[in-house]
Amino acid sequence: MVNDIGQLYTIEGVAAGILMIVTAYLVISSTTVITPQDVHIIDMQLEQLGNDALAIMDTPDSWMDKSMLQTQIESSDPNRGALFAQNFSQIINSTTSGEWDSMKFNATITHRDVNGDLRTVNFYGPEYLREKAMKVSRWVTIDGSSIPGMRNENQVVLFEVLIWRG
Repeated sequence: MVNDIGQLYTIEGVAAGILMIVTAYLVISSTTVITPQDVHIIDMQLEQLGNDALAIMDTPDSWMDKSMLQTQIESSDPNRGALFAQNFSQIINSTTSGEWDSMKFNATITHRDVNGDLRTVNFYGPEYLREKAMKVSRWVTIDGSSIPGMRNENQVVLFEVLIWRG
């Protein structure tokens, strides 16, 4: 026999069930926390990878030799940027599994021009305007250069590489 008390218990049971489902949904949807530390670790690894790659390229084979990076900056070869890209890409995109990673990059050089002013020129790659890129830099001593507008004397230039995942 169903009476008014039975209906009240049924309505109360349905309301309690809906309330529990909504509460569970709110708890589950609000507990996904992405800590900023996760993002910083990835950025830090990318920065370290870029710094290591530039250090490898800027280390000469022997005491009196020039490094690969110095040679490529001083070169008058119009494909020197592409040659740099080939070597740099091989270093940063190599993995221990043998697969090829998807890092992209561009490079710029900041130097003193013939008037003594600072000037930044593109060395390789297109300009990158989005976020999530890391910039690594290295001071490189060069003996003159064929960079247009650059003083033809020994100087230290700032070589910067912007790296991002493509």
